[in-house]
Amino acid sequence: MGVANQDNLIPVQHTTLVEERVRILYRGIPLSVTVTLLLEFLLSYSHWDIIGQGDLILWNILMLCAMALRTVNWFLWRNTQSNLSAEYWLTSFRLGTLLGGLMWGSSSFFMFASYNPAYQALLAFTLAGVASGSLTTLAVDKLSVAGFVSLAIVPLSIRLFAEDGQIALSMSLMSALFIVFVLSASARAREQMETNFAKNTRLIEWGNERLQQQQMSKIISQAQTLFIAEDGDKKTFEHLLESTVEFTGSKFGFIADVLHDEENKPYLNMIAMTNIAWDKHSKASYADYKTKGMKFTNLDTLFGAAVIDGKPVISNNPAIDMRAGGVPSGHPALTSFIGIPIFNNTQQIALLGLANKENGYSDDQPEHLKPITNLIVQFSIANGHKRQHLIDKENIKRQANHTQAILNGAFDGIITLNERGTIISFNHAAEAIFGYSAEQIIGGNLRILISSKSHPTLLNEEEFPNISDLPHELVGLRKNGKEFEMELALSTIHDDGSATHVGVIRDISHRKQTDKIKNEFIATVSHELRTPLTSISASLAIIESGSLGVLPEKIGSLVQIAKQNSLRLQNLINDLLDMDRLLSNKIEFEYKKFDAIALVQQTIAANQYIAEKHQVKFQIASATNHCYIHADEMRTQQVLSHLFSNAAKFSNPHSLVDVAISNSSNYIKISVSDQGIGIAPEFKPNIFNLFTQADSSTTRKKDGSGIGLAISKELIEKMGGKIGFTSSLGHGSCFYFELPIAKN
Repeated sequence: MGVANQDNLIPVQHTTLVEERVRILYRGIPLSVTVTLLLEFLLSYSHWDIIGQGDLILWNILMLCAMALRTVNWFLWRNTQSNLSAEYWLTSFRLGTLLGGLMWGSSSFFMFASYNPAYQALLAFTLAGVASGSLTTLAVDKLSVAGFVSLAIVPLSIRLFAEDGQIALSMSLMSALFIVFVLSASARAREQMETNFAKNTRLIEWGNERLQQQQMSKIISQAQTLFIAEDGDKKTFEHLLESTVEFTGSKFGFIADVLHDEENKPYLNMIAMTNIAWDKHSKASYADYKTKGMKFTNLDTLFGAAVIDGKPVISNNPAIDMRAGGVPSGHPALTSFIGIPIFNNTQQIALLGLANKENGYSDDQPEHLKPITNLIVQFSIANGHKRQHLIDKENIKRQANHTQAILNGAFDGIITLNERGTIISFNHAAEAIFGYSAEQIIGGNLRILISSKSHPTLLNEEEFPNISDLPHELVGLRKNGKEFEMELALSTIHDDGSATHVGVIRDISHRKQTDKIKNEFIATVSHELRTPLTSISASLAIIESGSLGVLPEKIGSLVQIAKQNSLRLQNLINDLLDMDRLLSNKIEFEYKKFDAIALVQQTIAANQYIAEKHQVKFQIASATNHCYIHADEMRTQQVLSHLFSNAAKFSNPHSLVDVAISNSSNYIKISVSDQGIGIAPEFKPNIFNLFTQADSSTTRKKDGSGIGLAISKELIEKMGGKIGFTSSLGHGSCFYFELPIAKN
């Protein structure tokens, strides 16, 4: 038995029962040979004058040869015991022992003094002593002690039994009983030895298990500490591999990721491997692995079998293993190998390979190494999360740069705010609009950028208005203190219970100025044209009436055309003036209660000339009684006239324009439906925009200014109503508006 080294935690190498027997038996050979030679000398000396000297010399020669053979066998065992099995040495010892017993047994023939009880007793006493003494060295092996005692004593018992006389017969029986006694004592001694050996073996195994657990705990603890310190660096896996190689008594090994290529074929990507470079080329390969990594795609190998089968592969004689793919020239020969696939649940993620353990690997090795393979799983998962985190971080950074590039390239100012109005980001366009750099404004409050004229609560520095309540158009405040008109479009992003506001800011001061100039120009031109057009229309009416004389037919036709176009220009100017008043909030409404049906009938009568012009018929298709509206009656009739005009223009000749009147709990709805050409889908979003027409080309067939629907929308919405339409290309359109119902 060995002794454990507590400092280095080296496990005690316990032996098998056969090995322990061989060790005890062979350690007893020197004493046995020495005692045998001594007894041989004393016995020969005492019988020199009693028996024939020739027989005595022959017996001594045979005995010396037997002892010489046993001595040679002992020397061989002492120097080469590890080269051959314990069973071989046990067999060799038994043969030597049987030879020694045979030589002692032959003394009953060579040195037996016939009819001389004294010398017969001396010989019997000597052989009994030899047999008893053999218990000290042979008791551990049943065959050795039984064979030796039987060969040494039985011949004497036979010879004594053959002698005449009571004494010789008694000595023969005593010799037989002595054999039984010696064998019985030997059995008890052997049983005691085996019991002690089993106890010691269990004690050693327990001690070794504790030592291995301590070693394993130390390996895992050191690896975990290094993993945390090195942030999952390769050094952790290299240290873990080095400790595992030493722990298992291997010479070299590797830890590799199991990955898959585009065709889903597995391959190994080395994480850690023992440096066993043997020449210039392999040294360069190892150096390259340290910097760039190393892949193995050839799986026609022992470790490939472990990857493909997903089961541990153990080969303690790779030279004749069909699965082995050989080793490169100069590579240390493989004497043993174990490959342990490592799984995360059902997915194979890594492989641990170890090689050249002195006595080979056992089937329970994968189970013993489970704490280490579990640690590799944990490290691999942690590294996978780390890699994914780095990828996500890089993606986020790249996306952030991409987004920032878009924001910086935008013409509009884009800012982000938190719920308290604190500015989080500020793009280049916003810097240009306000005059602040991003570094100066980020962290400040939105009130810095907005004039107090925009919202009353902006005057209170301790209270900031709800961002969603801010108006769309505001008065901005530049760094130099100048105010300007701006638009603020806000959208809100909700994330984990908090809100982030994204604001798009546009400087509309130039647009507002342009709109003001345009509106003033339109108003001025309209006013300037209105007076002469009124005079022209009146003059044409007088001429057409015949007050100045009867006109020729051709001249009368031309006057009528001129009168119609002057009236058309007057209507256009009136629309332009109305639109100007609407946009500048200068128009006044006279709210009152009026009957919707009566209004529709009056409007149909007033627009009969339009129906006749386009060869259509206006009619009330359906109406609900007692429909009273609370609004401006004249402006409502103006809206309805626009809808009639629009429906007539785009209806087919000899078709109907239907009017429907209905009510709900709060609104009266009036709809005008035609059977015309309908509205194209791409034009629908802009139908209520100013100066918008489905056909805006200079060759359009339908007349109109494109402001009637825009005016209608403004009028209806300012009176608290809603306007809309439905249309299908080729199947006509239906325009409708809703106004508040008049309460009693």
